[in-house]
Amino acid sequence: MSESVKETDRFQVGYAFPTRKIEAFMVESFIDYAKQQGIDFVPIDVSKPLNDQGPFDCVIHKSYGEEWDQNLELFSTSHPNATVIDPPSAIQRLHNRITMLEPITNLNIPQLNIPNQLLVQDSESLNSDENINSLGFPMMAKPLLADGSPNAHNMSLVFNLEGLTTKLDVDPPLVLQQFVNHGGVMFKIYVAGEYVKCVERSSLPDVSTESMSKLAEESGGVMSFSKISGAVIAGDGENSGEKAKMPSPEFVEEVANGLRLALGLHLFNFDMIKDDKSDGYLVVDINYFPGYEKLPSYESVMTDFFLNVKKSQELKS
Repeated sequence: MSESVKETDRFQVGYAFPTRKIEAFMVESFIDYAKQQGIDFVPIDVSKPLNDQGPFDCVIHKSYGEEWDQNLELFSTSHPNATVIDPPSAIQRLHNRITMLEPITNLNIPQLNIPNQLLVQDSESLNSDENINSLGFPMMAKPLLADGSPNAHNMSLVFNLEGLTTKLDVDPPLVLQQFVNHGGVMFKIYVAGEYVKCVERSSLPDVSTESMSKLAEESGGVMSFSKISGAVIAGDGENSGEKAKMPSPEFVEEVANGLRLALGLHLFNFDMIKDDKSDGYLVVDINYFPGYEKLPSYESVMTDFFLNVKKSQELKS
């Protein structure tokens, strides 16, 4: 397909993104490449009815709020042949760090699990909940809501009870998650329809029993950061001994396919770590419409995705 694609065959994709997402994702090289394949991107004004804009064959979005959800619903009702990626009701599940991981345990895939975790609703529970001790230190403290707000990515690595109850920067409601040594490596699996790509990223170093006392003393019991990949923590230095093993392509595909169906989403990624005490992997986070622009040749990956959406519509008509 080329720029000579007939006007009647072109595929109109409306997009509603925050400014920073537009600047990162909707770059000229991507727009031009997609245009050559018959795909046209059109910005959406979220303050106006979708039915007054377009026409759109497909709508992609990373915009939230009751008014926007109603706008999308009205559009879907009026344009049943258009594709909305993705339904707000499905995305909403990923805004809560408890509900986002629930599908993992229901997949029943051997060697796949989630870390032990606990929901803490208020500050009083930090001092009184007996279940906290069952997680053991160190533990991760994360905001319950993962809704794209400025504080959603603030998290802490907690080394002792003093840090948890008096020094914590994360306000309840929050999720306490068992910290599992994983060789300082995280695997980010990107899913775009049928496309699945696993990439390796640096993560928090392992923390041994010996090093934890020193880290707790130096930090006052808690270390805070906004991105795990950017966190600098001394750890053990020789922490992992052996680098965490990349999961097999077959395993990655099985988990990605299972999650795609369970979540009802086209565009997401999930963070997975290798448990150094077993042969298993743990999913620790799931994100909607992640930074695909970080992938090599993302222009062709995402253009192929939209071409497949178009093909699916043609098969249904």
